[in-house]
Amino acid sequence: MWYGFKKNNYTNFYLHIPYKWNFLFLISSCKNFLFFIFFSKDYIFKFKIKNIKYKLFFDKNTNLLKLSLLYFNNFNKIYWNFLTLIFSSIYKPFFKKIKFKGKGYYIFKTLKNTITFQFGYSHRLYLYSYFSSVVFLTKTVILVFGLLKNDVLKTSYNIIKVKKLNIYTGRGIRFSKQIIYKKSGKVSSYK
Repeated sequence: MWYGFKKNNYTNFYLHIPYKWNFLFLISSCKNFLFFIFFSKDYIFKFKIKNIKYKLFFDKNTNLLKLSLLYFNNFNKIYWNFLTLIFSSIYKPFFKKIKFKGKGYYIFKTLKNTITFQFGYSHRLYLYSYFSSVVFLTKTVILVFGLLKNDVLKTSYNIIKVKKLNIYTGRGIRFSKQIIYKKSGKVSSYK
């Protein structure tokens, strides 16, 4: 997490580098820009900072990166706030809980994070989730989680699209706290 304070006209920023993440620090030829590249096995972040005077320190024991900048304006404050949001997403994973209801409905998962549905269709349906993980809490409850909210939502909506909720019987796939209104069946007017 980034946080900064002023001392001796320098604004100091501290960033804790998460486990299994690395970074590169590059200086442009005109020395007006600092380039940072943070990367892991799955993700990469690249950004640059315009500055003339800087100090950089990295502690290997605590994985703490300290950056001191002499020049700091309001645009850079907005930039650092967005950067804080990006790095806070590394520490805060997103979750979606999905439930399904129906007789003979099963969902399987392979080691490669491929989800297979068995919902009474004549063929098997496969769903590939590359950047989000799926965990089975019970036989009918699935938990989808990951670092990026868009990946988690895309995977969970693709799961729900496989077997939409039947408004008459209530069988199908839905989100955990989704409100469901059942429709009453048609009653014949002839008795």
